[in-house]
Amino acid sequence: MTFLTCLPICHPLQPQTRLKLFELGGQQDGTAAESLGKIHLLAKNYGYDSSTACKIVAMEAHHPALKDFLIRFSNSLSTGEEEEKFLRGEAERMVEVYTNKYTSDVETLKKWTDGYAALLVSVVLVIAVFLISSMLFNMGDTFTTSMLAGLLFCFVSFFGVYVIFRAAPYEKMTHSLEIKSEEQKLAKKVSMVILPTIGITSLILLVIGVEHWIIFTVVGALFAPIGVIGMIDGKRIEEKDMDISSFLKSLGSTAGIAGTTLAMTMDHLDKKSVGSLENTVIRLHKRLTNGIKPKICWQYFVGETGSESINKFTNVFLDAINLGGNPTRIGEIVAKSSLGIAILREKRKLVSAGFMNLVIPLHAAMGGVLMFIYRIMFSFNNSVALMMEEHSAEVGGAGGSMPTSMGYFNIGGVTDLDFIADYVTFILLVLTISNTFAVMFAAGSSKYSLCFYASILFFVSAIILVVIPIMADSIFSMQLSG
Repeated sequence: MTFLTCLPICHPLQPQTRLKLFELGGQQDGTAAESLGKIHLLAKNYGYDSSTACKIVAMEAHHPALKDFLIRFSNSLSTGEEEEKFLRGEAERMVEVYTNKYTSDVETLKKWTDGYAALLVSVVLVIAVFLISSMLFNMGDTFTTSMLAGLLFCFVSFFGVYVIFRAAPYEKMTHSLEIKSEEQKLAKKVSMVILPTIGITSLILLVIGVEHWIIFTVVGALFAPIGVIGMIDGKRIEEKDMDISSFLKSLGSTAGIAGTTLAMTMDHLDKKSVGSLENTVIRLHKRLTNGIKPKICWQYFVGETGSESINKFTNVFLDAINLGGNPTRIGEIVAKSSLGIAILREKRKLVSAGFMNLVIPLHAAMGGVLMFIYRIMFSFNNSVALMMEEHSAEVGGAGGSMPTSMGYFNIGGVTDLDFIADYVTFILLVLTISNTFAVMFAAGSSKYSLCFYASILFFVSAIILVVIPIMADSIFSMQLSG
């Protein structure tokens, strides 16, 4: 995609220029770049012409779309068709295919997010039925049965997460360059301290026997700083991805009209017109003015934005101009492509935001149901035990004539109740983790945003562990009083 955006906007190609384009294409990221690098190697070092090199590389290409493109490109080169005409058509075709696929994936994601919610409700109801059945009937070994139900719950939950991961459009929001944005630098430093702290602190609190809601609260509080920084960075990347189109278009148009270099064009560019990129563009202008190598200046410009989209399109913009392309046409084409991707992401954001707003209350409801059932079991068992102790004499005298069908609960005592309490907490933990990953995959955001979603859901789980027992005990006490 990057290669095709660059090629159609250049002048008719000479053999050496064509080799240079293959060389630049091979320096990009992705599967296509590997094939373009091989074509450049065959044409430069082994004496093959570009058409034959394309055909040879196409034969070993594994991706069907890439293989078809290389074969068509080889035929085009062998027939003498103008590269600009052929590659412009290919670029428009791929843009159309990418747009349709992305839109289709968003619609599929929307359906699967609804399916995930239904799947989650169903599997939680299975656990609820198991809890109720375990106290009504003799289901054999409580531990074995509960483990089987827990394995079923884990499988269904993470299967739903996997389906969302596969259904969601694949895209990379943040780049992997050494130069990062300020938020990414801060998030990396904070995470190097906090993430090990989370593991060590959780283990210590668990060993010393601290109540579970305290552990959930501590984990949520520790995730929060990383998550907040990640969300701020993600928000700024979205704004910059939207504004990069106007910046590149204005820069290309001004450079094309004035017939000057990009460094000189920056003197006449209105920095206020680039929106969220204003400060970054000002730093770029200062570096270019101070005589720093343009390549280094642009590397810092791209790195400080933190955006993979800006990284791709800025490199296309610069490579095409360096090869002698028309800056005005280059700016228009690159701006159109970058704006199109930013608009597609906004459509995905509508689906992911709605899914997140659904998952949080659903998580609270499902976790609350399980905790409520356990707490009712706990309160009823204690009440029955207290009643039996107070009326032990009467019950003991009538024990011989009491039918076996009069026994109501199948709980063996404190040991079973303690196990069920830990079991419900484990289910709540699995529910928290699966919902966190489901929201992150649906949003397609950076790895730091995972901490933000985890923080919210861990806090919700802690509230469940504190509030629901109080509520259940209060309701049960009212019923007994009545």
